[in-house]
Amino acid sequence: MKKTATAYFFAIIGGFFGLHHLYLGRTQQALLWFTTLGGFGVGLLYELIFSIKKYVQEANNDRSVHDHYEKKMQEQKSPAFELIRFCGQYVVAMFYGFIAYYAFPDTWLESRFLSFIVVVSSAVAIAFGTQLAGTLGPRQCSFVWPLLGALLGTPFLLTNGDKAPSFNIAALISCWIFEWKIDWDPEYVSEESKTKSKPRRHIVKRCLILGCGAILFGLLITSAVYQNLQVDLHGERVKVKDVIADFFKSQEFIQLYQQLSRVMKELYAFYQHYGFKGIWTQIWAELSSESDKKAFEALNLKSDASQKDIELQCKTLSRKWHPDRYRDPNEKQKAEATFMNIQQACDRLSQGRRHRQAINTQKRENP
Repeated sequence: MKKTATAYFFAIIGGFFGLHHLYLGRTQQALLWFTTLGGFGVGLLYELIFSIKKYVQEANNDRSVHDHYEKKMQEQKSPAFELIRFCGQYVVAMFYGFIAYYAFPDTWLESRFLSFIVVVSSAVAIAFGTQLAGTLGPRQCSFVWPLLGALLGTPFLLTNGDKAPSFNIAALISCWIFEWKIDWDPEYVSEESKTKSKPRRHIVKRCLILGCGAILFGLLITSAVYQNLQVDLHGERVKVKDVIADFFKSQEFIQLYQQLSRVMKELYAFYQHYGFKGIWTQIWAELSSESDKKAFEALNLKSDASQKDIELQCKTLSRKWHPDRYRDPNEKQKAEATFMNIQQACDRLSQGRRHRQAINTQKRENP
C-alpha cells in the first residue's frame, strides 16, 4: 500500500532523479525523470501540484482510476491528442538526439560512413525519447513508428560546413507519426488488474533497470561534454579533449608514467616475496619512521639518541615551555603550542620505542 505522504517526501528529496516514481513502481517515468532532471524541472513541478495523488491511487490499483481509463477507452478509439504531452515528447526527443549526436568525435562527421553512424544513432535517440515520453500511462505504440519519423528527418541532421543539425525537425516528424499511430494499452486496465494487484517489478529489478539506463545516459553525456567542452587557455578557446591529449603526450607525463611503472613493478616484486602482510608492515614502518623523525626534530635530538637522553630532554623542554611560566598573552599562546608539540613528541618516541622493543622481543622468543 503506497502512501501519498511518502510519495511527496520522495518527490521533494529526489524528484529530479525520479525517486518518487521508483517508489510507486513507475520505472519508465523514473528513467525519464532521471535523464531530464525531473522533466527539466517543469514536469516535477506539475506533478507536485496535480499528479502525485493520482499516481498513488494508480499504484494502489484504485477502482476509480481503472474505471476512468476504461471509460475513456470506450468513448475514444485512440488516445486524444494532448498538447502538454506532445510538447514534452518533442523537447525530450530533441534533447536525447542532441546528446547522442555530440557524444561522437567531430572528426567522424568528415567521413561519410562514420557520419552515417552519428546521424542514425541520433535518430534512434530521438525515437527513444519520443517513445519513452509518449507511452507513459495506458498508451502504446510500436517503436517502429517514431523511429521511422526520426529516420525521415535524418537529412536535416546532416551538416555542411558550420551549419548545425536540425534536431527540431527530426523530433517533430517522429512525434507526429507517433501521435498518428498511438493506441490504447488494454493490459493497463485489464479485468485481472482491477480485481487483484497488478504484477509489478521487484524493487531490485526496478533499480537495476534504472541504474543501467542511468549509466548509459551518463556515458553519453560525459562523452558529449568531453568532445565539446572548451576552456580559455592563454586567450585562446581550446577543447578540453585536446588539452588532455597534449598532456598525455607531454614529457612530464611520460616521466611520471615511467616512474609509476617502475614503482608498480618493484611493489609487485615485493608482494611476490613478502605478500600483503609484508607490504602493510613496510608501509607501517615507513609511516612510523617519518613520525619518529619529526618527533626527534621537535626535541632537537638526533635519531640515535638513547631513551635516557629522550626522557631528560622531555623534562628540560617541558619545564622551559610550560605555559604557566609566561605572563604575556602572545608568549603564553606560543608556549602552549610548543608545549603541546613537545608532549606529543615525547609520547610518540616513548610509545614507538616500547612498540619496537615488544616486536623485537617477540621475534627473539618466536624466531
